[in-house]
Amino acid sequence: MEKIPAVSEETLLQLIKDIPKADTECAETVEAALSKSFIPIEAFGAINYLLKKYAAAIGAATFPAAPIKAVVICCADHGVSKENVSAYPPETTLHMVANYLISRGAAANAFADFIGAHLSVADLGINKQIDDLPGLIDFHIASGTNNSAQGPAMTRGQAVQAIYYGINLAQQLHQQQGVTVFLPGEMGISNTTASAAITAALLKEPAENTTGRGTNISDNRYKTKLATVKKILKTNKPNPADPIDVLAKVGGFELGAIAGLILGAAASHSITILDGFNSSAAALIAARLNPVVTDYLLPSHLAGEQGHPLILQELGLTPFMSLNIKLGEAIGSSLLADILDMSIKAYNNLAGDVEAKLLMRNQIQREIIPPASISLTHKTFDYYTQTMPSLAKDSMEQCQLRLDNLAKPIYSLGVIEQIAAQLSGILCDDLPHPKEISQHLLCFGLNDNEPVTDQLACLHSFSHQAQEGPPLTTLALLTQNRSQMDAFEFGRLQGENLSMYHHVIGISLLDEDISLADELADMLCHPDGTLKWDKTDFLSHLPKDKQLLASAIMGALIAASHNRSMVILGDRGVIAIASYAAQLVPEVEPFLLPMEPQLYQLNIKIPGITAWLGMRLVQAAIYMLNTMKTFAEAKVAVANDGPGAGRQEPVH
Repeated sequence: MEKIPAVSEETLLQLIKDIPKADTECAETVEAALSKSFIPIEAFGAINYLLKKYAAAIGAATFPAAPIKAVVICCADHGVSKENVSAYPPETTLHMVANYLISRGAAANAFADFIGAHLSVADLGINKQIDDLPGLIDFHIASGTNNSAQGPAMTRGQAVQAIYYGINLAQQLHQQQGVTVFLPGEMGISNTTASAAITAALLKEPAENTTGRGTNISDNRYKTKLATVKKILKTNKPNPADPIDVLAKVGGFELGAIAGLILGAAASHSITILDGFNSSAAALIAARLNPVVTDYLLPSHLAGEQGHPLILQELGLTPFMSLNIKLGEAIGSSLLADILDMSIKAYNNLAGDVEAKLLMRNQIQREIIPPASISLTHKTFDYYTQTMPSLAKDSMEQCQLRLDNLAKPIYSLGVIEQIAAQLSGILCDDLPHPKEISQHLLCFGLNDNEPVTDQLACLHSFSHQAQEGPPLTTLALLTQNRSQMDAFEFGRLQGENLSMYHHVIGISLLDEDISLADELADMLCHPDGTLKWDKTDFLSHLPKDKQLLASAIMGALIAASHNRSMVILGDRGVIAIASYAAQLVPEVEPFLLPMEPQLYQLNIKIPGITAWLGMRLVQAAIYMLNTMKTFAEAKVAVANDGPGAGRQEPVH
């Protein structure tokens, strides 16, 4: 990719002014198409939102192929790092760039590979001349910014240049590779300090509301960082009405480039999925330069920095995930791009002919509760309660040690790290391998209320991406004339049989009534999620059909946990039932992974889909665990402050 000459501010502002609005008619066409299915439009939740936003951005309501995605990591050093505001030394920026391009062992590499995205890395201002890194895009402006605690971070001309480079980068990727989904990330030690100052300036917020712990710094270093952000703002007095002035005085080259990337993507009729705090601070600059870019923005997750929700609120965006991610390498945005891919596949399948939908329906296995009654004794239940295994602590500790030494700030991948360690403990395996992890979705429903074909076609679309080979889904059907004991035993046998062959089992309700899961949850729980009833008689507060479903789900998750399978809780109803099961048998809780609303807030009511997304998240966690490199392997400097100091093994 060729380096381009500088541009005047007048030319830049005209380019930005010319960005067109998104095509709302295409969004309306998508919603109209979804409305023609036999699924109520409100059941699509985030699927509808994502498809409409993407259609409006690209100006088309049909998607013959999955979008081409690009993770774009913009890199630059910050002079403010001299103020000792990060847990990592400044040379980490260069080390990580080499990790992206040579070792290919960073989180950005792992997640880009996982979702099939291109990875581009651009030098906007690394503090070293680089001639030997293959694939590095040279948009070098200067060897790092000036120390913004002492004066402006850069000249106004450099700020203009950074934005223009980002615009040009987006346009080249769109024109040369056909990219329509941009996933920006950043690498630059001390960049959360710059983002905190940008956010405070543009939103007129005090530094306390925008300054977080970044790379997991200690209390003492956080005090230094907060004082530094205050000093940056007092020294430079950035003009909140002039986003280029704010960028020049308190920002960073890579943040300006990401702002430009967002503007260039919009000009190219492409969508940008925001990741965490830094990319969102850059989006704030872009939106102040031309508010129309918000038509082309999607949020992904809520980051750990306290300034992030303030930015998202200003941009009118609501995040879809709460994963406690504190790393700006397009992790959350990659996961959402993956969901967009699956949504497009579902959209296309729903538009297919009836014969194709019936074929998808027939690929789902069916089990019907047998006619014979079951007599269970307390001995059966006691067997499970008294022989329930515990997680393997040694395996979890070894897995956590590896996680802590992967080339990233310690604990920065939040829930994704926790899932990897949890599965390690369940399987008694220090390093579970993604190709060895088998997954299966188990859905419970009533035989006389089997879901419509469109629901199953939609479910097929999501399951196909989440599981290599043929989608594995079992629909376990109950009949009204059975007892609670029969239903429990039927569920127990399903959980027992599937957990003999599958390491991860998703459990969901599947019924023609898409409100079933929420109805069940509302009967069992208060609005805040706390349980309404005593664990010993909660079933008596349910109507007969829901008693049977609850009994079967309890049997399945207890048996699956007993056989050391991770159990994904795929909807609010299943989560409510599992909460009671965990009170009866506390030992099952470490084997459970609830999805919505704890981790995802997608509001998708089509049964089974959230469970498959949970299983896809588990895959991502294990893929990350296996493909990232450690600090020592990638030759990256380790933390010198915070919980990572002394825990991360340095390069020898």
